[in-house]
Amino acid sequence: MKIQSSTPSFNLYSNALKYNVNVRESRYKLAVYSALGIFIFLVMLVSFTFYYILAQTVAVVGIISLGLFLSIGNKNPFTNSLILTNTGSIEFNNKQVSYQLLANSRLSFIGCWLVMIQDVPSLPPHTNLSEKIPKQLFIFRDSMNEQDYSRITRVIEQLE
Repeated sequence: MKIQSSTPSFNLYSNALKYNVNVRESRYKLAVYSALGIFIFLVMLVSFTFYYILAQTVAVVGIISLGLFLSIGNKNPFTNSLILTNTGSIEFNNKQVSYQLLANSRLSFIGCWLVMIQDVPSLPPHTNLSEKIPKQLFIFRDSMNEQDYSRITRVIEQLE
């Protein structure tokens, strides 16, 4: 009778799937900042001058122009790339520093909020405090294709 080992002979951690995720400049970012600027302008216009017709005109033109701006496809070239593994490890632009996604990363209909910490193999007792502070990054959904967004979504949901 031959006894089989219950553990395979290969290391599971070295076979993590790696995905190259390309990120481009987002149009949503500009739209959000523009809408915020228009809103602040309208509040100041109405509260100081009481020109309601002018405020309504600016609001309608602003909404229509932002809608037209967002309806045009995002053809910007890719500006950044990152390598994402299914275990939540991230490397930016082939740099030597890698990060580990944390479980408090979040997803939204407009993008994903990545919370990560620098991946250090062994932390000595006198480690720099900046390596322990989580770094945060928001990536708008339109700045990557659907396949890359679903990969990031899948990894974040596995971490929770």
